[in-house]
Amino acid sequence: MSLYKAFFKIIKKNLFSVLLYFGITIGIVMLLNGIYADNESKKATLDKYDIYVENQDDSEYADAVVEFLKKSHKVKDKKLEEDQIKDLLYYEQIVSYIRIPKGFGDTFEKTGENQIINTYDDSMPVGLYISLQLDNYLNALRGYTEQGLSIPEASEKTEESLDITKYVSIDAVEKQKYGTLKGNFNYLPFGILSILIMGVFPAIVAFNKGEKRNRIQVSSMTPGKRNFWIFFGGATFSMIILVVLILVASFMNGGSGAVPGNVDGGASSDVSSFLFTESWWLAVTNAFVFTLVVAMMISMLANIPFLASASASAFSNIIGLGFSFLGGTFVPLSILGDGVQKVARFLPNYWYSTAVNRIFSGGGFEDVWDCYVIQLAFGLVCLFVGLAASRVTAERRQMA
Repeated sequence: MSLYKAFFKIIKKNLFSVLLYFGITIGIVMLLNGIYADNESKKATLDKYDIYVENQDDSEYADAVVEFLKKSHKVKDKKLEEDQIKDLLYYEQIVSYIRIPKGFGDTFEKTGENQIINTYDDSMPVGLYISLQLDNYLNALRGYTEQGLSIPEASEKTEESLDITKYVSIDAVEKQKYGTLKGNFNYLPFGILSILIMGVFPAIVAFNKGEKRNRIQVSSMTPGKRNFWIFFGGATFSMIILVVLILVASFMNGGSGAVPGNVDGGASSDVSSFLFTESWWLAVTNAFVFTLVVAMMISMLANIPFLASASASAFSNIIGLGFSFLGGTFVPLSILGDGVQKVARFLPNYWYSTAVNRIFSGGGFEDVWDCYVIQLAFGLVCLFVGLAASRVTAERRQMA
């Protein structure tokens, strides 16, 4: 029991580093999820710009164009003089001045010619975007009217055909059924790696060198009991960190709870319905297996003499960031190059991220068990290498 208490006293000396990396992990989850959620919601809406429309034509076509622009942009209704319009364009209070000349409706009905004049600052491409938007609208409107539809009916069908937001929103809602929970669990490996290395690695190294090692060896405590208490201390600390990170991943949902990509903004992702389901348990098991693998890897680092002499912060930065970028924690596996993926397959992060992708795509245990096994295989290799290094080191000390 004394070794168990001593283990946590050593961790207490490194408490600032542990809390620092814990805070970094929480910050990464909040930051990346916030950016992700914002980007998804913006993809589902079209930007609206301030414009001024002057309708000089008394026709149904002109009225349809004005109504379309009012739905697509922020149209100023107040009557403005020419000098006022120029000032508004100069100070960028409006991005476009659209004038529908008299006779536009008759000419457009007969020839399909677009006589609408769009005045804008050439240095701002937004004005050109509005011109293209008008061209698309008028072309589709004329096509529907030639099929025999009335102008209001043709305008309604045209607006529906040009509305791309419905396709984006449907796709986003389907893919983000549980909000940002997939991202939360996908970011956990960085926290697990960094925090455990900063906490457990220095403690194990401290028991294997110097006066602490000599005192333990001459004490009445058997080697088996000594290893048990050190293992129990590391396991306790690892489980505490794992539980806290799982709680963070389970309940932090991008800050708002809204399903990314929902253009209505009113529906929310029922995160509580995901808790304690088969998918949640599979995600938790995946994190547990990864934590176990990290613990085995730390035991190898601590038992190889030239690695044990390195600082924990160096390993935390090199291994934590390296594994995270190569293994799909920070960069999605889908955009990694073929060469990078070939290397990443030898890292536990790759198979952890693969399991997360399968779980949140509706996969069951039969779809992810191989990811668990490969992660454990990596951990067992590290464990055996560490035990072999520890035995060789002990034999050399006895011979010396």
